[in-house]
Amino acid sequence: MELWVGALNLGFLYAFMTMGVFFTFRIHDFPDITVDGSFTSGAAAVAVLIAAGVNPFLALGASFLVGAAAGSATALITTRFNINGLLAGILVMTGLYSINLHIMGRSNIPLLNQVTFISYLEKVNPRLPLEVWIFLTLCIVMAFFWLIIALFLKTDLGIAMRITGNNPIMAAASGVNVNTMKIFGVALANGLVGISGGLVAQYQGFADIGMGIGTIVIGLAAVIIGESILKTRSIYIKVFSVILGSVIFRFMIAGALYVGMNPIDLKLLTALFVLITLIASKVFAGKKILKPGFLKRAAGIFTSRKLPYGLAGILVAVVIALLVSQRFSSKLFAPAKVWKIGIVQFAMEPNVELCKHGILKALAENGYEDRKNIEIIYKNAQADFSMINSIIQDFIRRKVDIIVPLSTPCVQSAVQFTRGREDTKVVFTYIYDPYKIGAATSPTNHLPNMTGISCFPPVEKILDLIREMFPERKNIGIVWNSSESNSEAVLIKVREHAANTGFKIIEATAASPAEVLEASRSLAAKGAQVFLNGGDNTLNVSFSSFTKVAREHNIPVFSVDSELIEQGACVALGPDYYQTGYEGGRYLAQVLKGKDPKDLPIYQTRATLFYLNLDVAKRDGVTVAETIVKRANKVIDSSKRPSTRVQGTGKRLALFLFSDNYLLRECAKGVADELERSGTLRSHNITVDMKNAQNEFSLAQSIAQDIVRQQYDYIITISTPALQVMANANKIIPHIFGAVTDPYRMGVAKNSHDHLPNVTGVATFQPVATTIRVMRELFPDAKRIGIVWNPSEACSEACTYKARVAANNYNFELVEITVSSTGEVIDAVQTAISKKVDLFLTSGDNTVITALQSVAGVLKRHRIPYFTNTPMDVEVGSLVSIGADYAEVGKAIAQMAERVINGENPKNIPINDYVPEKMYVNRALAKEYGISLPDAFLKRATWVKR
Repeated sequence: MELWVGALNLGFLYAFMTMGVFFTFRIHDFPDITVDGSFTSGAAAVAVLIAAGVNPFLALGASFLVGAAAGSATALITTRFNINGLLAGILVMTGLYSINLHIMGRSNIPLLNQVTFISYLEKVNPRLPLEVWIFLTLCIVMAFFWLIIALFLKTDLGIAMRITGNNPIMAAASGVNVNTMKIFGVALANGLVGISGGLVAQYQGFADIGMGIGTIVIGLAAVIIGESILKTRSIYIKVFSVILGSVIFRFMIAGALYVGMNPIDLKLLTALFVLITLIASKVFAGKKILKPGFLKRAAGIFTSRKLPYGLAGILVAVVIALLVSQRFSSKLFAPAKVWKIGIVQFAMEPNVELCKHGILKALAENGYEDRKNIEIIYKNAQADFSMINSIIQDFIRRKVDIIVPLSTPCVQSAVQFTRGREDTKVVFTYIYDPYKIGAATSPTNHLPNMTGISCFPPVEKILDLIREMFPERKNIGIVWNSSESNSEAVLIKVREHAANTGFKIIEATAASPAEVLEASRSLAAKGAQVFLNGGDNTLNVSFSSFTKVAREHNIPVFSVDSELIEQGACVALGPDYYQTGYEGGRYLAQVLKGKDPKDLPIYQTRATLFYLNLDVAKRDGVTVAETIVKRANKVIDSSKRPSTRVQGTGKRLALFLFSDNYLLRECAKGVADELERSGTLRSHNITVDMKNAQNEFSLAQSIAQDIVRQQYDYIITISTPALQVMANANKIIPHIFGAVTDPYRMGVAKNSHDHLPNVTGVATFQPVATTIRVMRELFPDAKRIGIVWNPSEACSEACTYKARVAANNYNFELVEITVSSTGEVIDAVQTAISKKVDLFLTSGDNTVITALQSVAGVLKRHRIPYFTNTPMDVEVGSLVSIGADYAEVGKAIAQMAERVINGENPKNIPINDYVPEKMYVNRALAKEYGISLPDAFLKRATWVKR
């Protein structure tokens, strides 16, 4: 319920912003991008005032004034200097970035321990769930807001403002000062946006300099959605449609999260949803979608004589660009040889993730780690068969050493494109039958460049189990994709065994995940009494549709994919996919060590898992015999207390990242590896769900609410924003954080022992002082250190503050250049060089890290030693890198989580200030610069690049 009510609440809070966008977009006829800045201005003003002790409701007045001032600036530029409104908005929005930083004084202000409007509502809460109480209160507020805006637009002033936007010439003829009215309208609009920012900051528990990015897109989408649904001339309904559009937009995001959609795809979903809404509204209105002659004119483009020349020019430009980029990237640095491994999967599935964890575990045990002595390139075909071929071809183009295809479609493509290529080796796993697709005719007779692990499911055993549990049921329904060889192989086995045991197999095909629902319904209509999932990839992607139909008809679902037991299957009996991946990883390690794939026979894994979901069984009216329950590796039964038997609790852990930053991924990998190594996940039967907000604050808020709605048993957050948004949304579920530079500034703790009762974790500050001390040790005569950093990043800000202190302690002058985007980094570095810096430092700044290789290249041309706080940076051009090993940090986070899982209360576990320092040294670069590094110094290094 928290997700849906939270979506309503966010919709109401963003409705103030949406109304502002409505004023500028619909009344004044331009999408005012100022809102991206004024939204943050409102949040910044509120946060600063609340932190200073000002009443939160009075602070909202300040947020309105700040936003209105920003809007006035845009309107003045437009009216007084005759600048295009969109351009004026861009100029003001750009300037607001700096102004907002000055208002806040830093990039992030936490409000977790401050008095906000939420605090007042908690005091008068009549014992309702807090989100419900907030919703009821906001309903009243929004009713007043709707009436006030609607009545205002019907006053003389409101009508004059509407006429000004609709027909400025007529308005001027009627005596209205058009420019003044436009200034008033845009100021009012951004004032409302400022209020929205102030409310959202209080609701989510912090204000951040980046929280306004993309606000204009959200506002425009909400306005268009609302007015497409409610088409009317009534001003009351128009105003209501704006609020409705804001709520629907948030519901769309919540719904996508609810069904498990990857947050990566939510932007695309937004665009498609708005497009469909617009098209549907035109269809319902009886309008033609395409103008007369559209197709004829479109065809004319391709018959134009100029087209070949244009296409040729584009082609030549693309080729030149590719050649230049390849030459630049290959000549700038010559890193040490590392093995390139390309892993391709068909879709995002729990079993595939288990398989990948097994692969990585086996590689690590054999001394191979990503970003150290191997480079792993992950690709996901997103359930698109045509995309698999492109991925395999891209791997070949990149000259990867080993391709690791996961699933039958991926292995099929690898067979097609690598047959006869001795330079490209293939080690497959997560495949049922490699013989059927032409990869081999027997375990020892296979393509010479290819080997791997097969995991054909125990079809006979699962059919015998159906017979044992339901001796009276004869009709088994199966949905499968006829283009999948693995699915066909399973079906052949099912047919053979069914013929011998008296089962009737009812089949339905689905060519795509979208067809699974109708295919499942056809099975039920034909009298299927049991549903069986034979491991079809297409079915797995849309397994919820399969179980939905089963639930509607009380049909038990059996699956050969054990991890689907959490998603509606009653019984799962199939391969252990972690073990399958582990065995594939051991084969991969042997090939890396020089073993020829042709000498490795294809191996069929024997490890299987038997899972039961008694909650689903009871819902379907199925009684499971105790003798069968005792045979299960895992039993889900919420009516009983958790069993001490292995794999008997069925708990869930949410691993929540804010973005795809490399260090965060490394940390998350460390968490996952340690939890697997310790056996905690298996002994407590915990499944891990990965969440990623893709660097978007509003999405992070929705993900946090979804985690609370689903009542996860444990939460691990990676990064500062993920910690902040989760700490605000969750007050009960045990929460362990990591990859956080300074949790004390974020408001979750006063010191290591005094922290939120359900929250503990690992704080990791970059070793800035150590790095600057080493700078002085190696360069006793150096005077100036250059540093480029982004003030909008809390971690970078904290590290820069530390650098200032350390530079002063070691008699350095710190030359600081600030940037707001990756595109500004190189210019900033050149500026620092022009100021005669002797050394250069990057610490904790994700914006600079994104352009690290280019930065290193510029510094190398000027022979300026480069120091960073990410050890692996020596591979791309840093001289010395001293930093935390984030895999070790992840391990420490996992160990703290294990304490909580084993029963310790988070409030009794102090925060661990942990910085596992490692120093990597690029001795080859030092020789090139003519720098002599002392032997004593080199002996202290964790690794030396020679």
